[in-house]
Amino acid sequence: MPTQRGLRAIAFTLAALTALAAAPARASEDIDWGAIGDEAVELLRQYLRINTTNPPGNEIVAAEFFAGLLAAEGIDAEVFESFPGRGNLVARLEGDGSRGGHIVLLNHMDVVPVSDEFWSVDPYGAEVVGGQIYGRGVTDMKADGVVQLMALLALRRAGVELGRDVVFMATAAEETGGVEGAGYIARRRPDLLAGVEYVLTEGGGGVRRGNREVHDIEFTQKTPLWLRLVAQGPAGHGSRAIEDSAANRLVRALDRVRTYRPPLQLVPPVAASIRAAARLEPDPTLRAAARRIEETFTQPEVLNVLSARMENMLRSTIAITMIEGSTKTNVISPRATAELDCRLLPGVDADLFIATLRDVIDDPGIEIETILRFDTSESPRDTALWRAIEEAVRRRDPDGVVIPSVLAGFTDSHYFRERGIVAYGWSSIVMAADDGPAHGVDERLTLEAVRQAPRLLYEVLELLAARRQ
Repeated sequence: MPTQRGLRAIAFTLAALTALAAAPARASEDIDWGAIGDEAVELLRQYLRINTTNPPGNEIVAAEFFAGLLAAEGIDAEVFESFPGRGNLVARLEGDGSRGGHIVLLNHMDVVPVSDEFWSVDPYGAEVVGGQIYGRGVTDMKADGVVQLMALLALRRAGVELGRDVVFMATAAEETGGVEGAGYIARRRPDLLAGVEYVLTEGGGGVRRGNREVHDIEFTQKTPLWLRLVAQGPAGHGSRAIEDSAANRLVRALDRVRTYRPPLQLVPPVAASIRAAARLEPDPTLRAAARRIEETFTQPEVLNVLSARMENMLRSTIAITMIEGSTKTNVISPRATAELDCRLLPGVDADLFIATLRDVIDDPGIEIETILRFDTSESPRDTALWRAIEEAVRRRDPDGVVIPSVLAGFTDSHYFRERGIVAYGWSSIVMAADDGPAHGVDERLTLEAVRQAPRLLYEVLELLAARRQ
């Protein structure tokens, strides 16, 4: 059953449903996109007020919210829990299969924690200030969830006959690796992925550069390798310094890790992204160099520019994120640990990386445990979905540019790529310079960006999925 918040959302959409249910199929330009945009903003404000901070997540409340909205439009949704409170939702508009396999619009409902004292507004209040909506998760990725929903509803309301299923999938736990969300679906509910050809989720999107829109589509990403360093040594009283204590051994190891920099390298996906973005380079010399990046990469003047602009995409990285030792100041603990967030360039061998790290640490008494890892996965770029995004962007902005990109972070896309499904990171939300920061303080998004986004995604789906007459 939907929650009270879900019931209020149902009431909000009933009037639109009544007016549009009997309408014949309409072209995109005949839809009242202003009303769709306003509805998206209102629903986003309601959604942001649902606290899905992970941990614990409690995504079941958000799943019921979406289920209520879909039910009001006559769309059945399956809501299920991977673990108590970890809700997931799947709903679909069915097509006749004449255009190919299904497309999944994937979004996650959980958000990262906040430090309330640093925010200028209530992180869960969905306040609007200066034309921007503030709230934890607005850019990662609650706004995208609402935009995906509105594009799906627009297809339904417009009576578009589909040649492939369009599936709305809202999942749990992405911010902690997706095991209880997309990973659970891939592992325990593969029936929901039967016939799926494409997945569209976070990882890329649009920005304005001068007078043109620039959209990047993520087709592969750096892979996470989360490691734990474990040091052991003699315990004792804090009044007696122990040179070989666990904490001291760990500090020495961490200092070696801190000063180590993996080598610069140009991997093929990053090279493809640089070549595609060359047209945006105002300097003619650098533009020419970018178009021949495999030949020019090692030239000092090119390498200096690339290192300044995108060093994280030219080397694997190591971030020291957590350190733990004694629980009392005057106790020397026999065990100390640290956790490392390593992000490997596509194609870098994780076992070889760990072996190199052992050599860097140069202490056989330091154990290296693996917390999280998965292999590199990549989606092809010559697909109907990629072409549909390009076409929709050009329709909106004849000077618009679409470029392939490699994501420094990671998303749930790998669960689908590992199954042979084409997965892209792309959002139809065109962000302003002051929007964001994702995971940051005062996370925010321009209202107009939210209003404009459903139409662009709708047109992508119409190009990809509408049945040909």
